[in-house]
This record gives sequence, C-alpha cells and structure tokens, in this order.
Amino acid sequence: MKYGLPKYVLLAIGAILLMIAGASVGTTGTAAAPLMAITNTAEPPTRTPTAGPTNTPRPTNTPGPTPTHAPSSKPDLADPAITKSSSVSDANIGDEITFTIRVTNKGPGTAEDVVVTDPIPDYLDVIEATTTRGNVSSKGRTVIVTIGKVPAGDEVNIHIRVRVNERAAPPGGRNSVSLTTSSPGDDPSNNSSDVTFGIIGPVTPTVPAATPTATPVTPAILPVTGAAEDTGSRTLLFAALGVAALLLSLLFRRKARG
Repeated sequence: MKYGLPKYVLLAIGAILLMIAGASVGTTGTAAAPLMAITNTAEPPTRTPTAGPTNTPRPTNTPGPTPTHAPSSKPDLADPAITKSSSVSDANIGDEITFTIRVTNKGPGTAEDVVVTDPIPDYLDVIEATTTRGNVSSKGRTVIVTIGKVPAGDEVNIHIRVRVNERAAPPGGRNSVSLTTSSPGDDPSNNSSDVTFGIIGPVTPTVPAATPTATPVTPAILPVTGAAEDTGSRTLLFAALGVAALLLSLLFRRKARG
C-alpha cells in the first residue's frame, strides 16, 4: 500500500503523456492532408508571366498607322466629251472655213487612249490641221488626232482649216466628228458632235483694178484717102490706053507701007 499511490500516479502521468503524444500525431496528419490534396490537383494559375495568352497584349481602339493603298486593278472612271464649231455660218464656193474641235474630260479619273476622228466630206479640201496635244494624221479624207491621256478637267483644242470646192451645192453642208476611249464609265452621248453651215453658191468674182494703158499717138499728117486715090488710078489708066493706041498706030503704018 505504501507504493500504491505513486504507481497510479505514474500510470496516470503515462496515460496523459500517451494521450498528448497521440494528439500531436493526429494533428500532424490532419494538417498534412490539405497539402497532399493541393499537390495532386491542378494548381490555380499564378501571376508569374508566361508565354501564354495571359500576357499577350490585347488590341486597343487606338488607331494604328494609316495603311497605304495598294494599286487597284480597277481603272478609274472617266468621261471624255467633244464639241465642234465653225468659223462661218454661210460660205461660197472657194471660201475657207475653220473648224474648232474641243475635247474635255469630266472625270473623275484620267481618260485613256483618246482618239478623235473627223471624216471630211468631198466638197471640202483640207488645207491645215493642228492640235494643242497629240499627233495629227490622215487616212484618205479623214483627219485623225491621237491624243492619248486626258486628265480630269483638262482641255485639248484641234483646228482644221478647209476650202469649199466646186462639188459643194446649196443649200448647205454638215461635218461630224467623234472620239473613242478605253476608259470605263464613259458616256457615249457626248462622244460626237456635228456642225452645219450654208452654201450660197460660186464665189463672187472680184473686179481687178484697172491698169493704165498707153494712148496711141495721132499722126500729124493723115494719109490721102477717098477721091484723091480714085483720080490717080484713072490717070494711070488713061496713060496706059494712050500708049496702047500709039503702038497700034505704028503697027498699022508699017503694014500699009509693006
């Protein structure tokens, strides 16, 4: 009995220590469980920069540099137009007429491959053809002006000078001109123009200026005419008859003697 209390005390202390030790082991195992769960599951994304789309800059509404326009395969639209006028409203045969042809471009683009063609009728003879741009040529009685490019708002002037020949006949004549282009958007209604003029008739002859002529000099002595000429002729006739009578007389005397 003397050692009974200490034995129970020691047993109690040992039991308490065992409980404390068990509690420590249980607490450690419980605290370690969440760590194992985190390790075996996918971790949430961290803030560490990676090469993934998280750090890729997102486009903003700030306008970038203005892109340059690549050459378009579609040509610009253009609308060249032509008008024609005459220097006279009426003409005689032999008169000269000057036709003025005006080529413009209403745009908006540059007109390409513009060619003007003017067939001249047979009663008009071409004297001269000029242009402010392009090349002038002819085919038969047709005047051809190859202009080429005509920018929007530009103008080309062509002058054709002709003379009315004897084939022209009243009351009048007509001359037309036209143009062609390879540009799209062209309005064909303004690609031709004509002009009319009256033909009155043959040219009025001009009276040449009078030139001075030499005045013949009147002779001082006029030749004898009329009765005086007759008197001389008679005198010669009588003289001839007298000579003939004398000869006959001599002839008869010579025969009588014989």
